[in-house]
Formats: sequence, structure tokens, C-alpha cells
Amino acid sequence: MALTSEPTGADLSRKADQSQLDTASTATGDVQGKKVRFTPVNPHHIASEQALENGQFIGVLENEIAGDKSGLPPGKYNIHIAKVGNQWHVYAESGGKVAAKAASVVERRDTPANQKPQFSKGSFCWWVWLGITGFTWCF
Repeated sequence: MALTSEPTGADLSRKADQSQLDTASTATGDVQGKKVRFTPVNPHHIASEQALENGQFIGVLENEIAGDKSGLPPGKYNIHIAKVGNQWHVYAESGGKVAAKAASVVERRDTPANQKPQFSKGSFCWWVWLGITGFTWCF
């Protein structure tokens, strides 16, 4: 069941503290000579779409350049996904505060299982496998 309201930064921060990253699947990209890096969570605890809908920590984003669509400032962020109502949302959280929300989020059922994250140059978008399905989001 999807959430009825958006999670708070404090709610998101607690979930990040309870998860393990998959450092072997870290992906990097380059935008105008600046680095972006995403380290996904180990998705073994994501057993169902409902688990994703209720909100999950999905990885850590480190960016040296601002997101071109959301204005996400350079920094290091915990990335979370949740379904609010009928729509997926991806949040960048740091220090218990939501710094930005992805400008777009698309579920990608065509994502190959266990695909490592992929960065889309020029659009500040990531395509990530989350254990049961994939998503593309853009900051």
C-alpha cells in the first residue's frame, strides 16, 4: 500500500541507518568535468513492490555539480524511494532533511535483474535495479 503523505527527512534518515550498501556496484559519471557517484543499497531486503511503496533507502549519491532539473546542490545524499498516492517519488536526504525531490521518476520493468546503476550524461538521471524492478530518476 502506498503512503498517503510524503515521508519526513527524519523518517528517511532512520531507514538509511539500517541498510547495507553494495559498494561493488558503485557507478560513476562525469558532467562538465565534475564527478557524480551512486552506491546502491544491497536490495536483498526488498522482497515486494509493497516494501518499495512504503519507502526504502536505496543508496548514496555524491555529486560535485548541482542537479540540472531539481537544483539538488553538490554534496552527499541518502537516496530514498516511496510511492505517495499513485506516484513514485525519489528523495535526496542529508542530515534528516530532504534536500530535493527528483524531477521525474519512472518505473522500468525492462531493467535487467542485478543491473549495476547507470548514469545518463547530460540529464543527471540514474537507472537502477532495486531487487524486484528498476527505476529511472532525474535530479
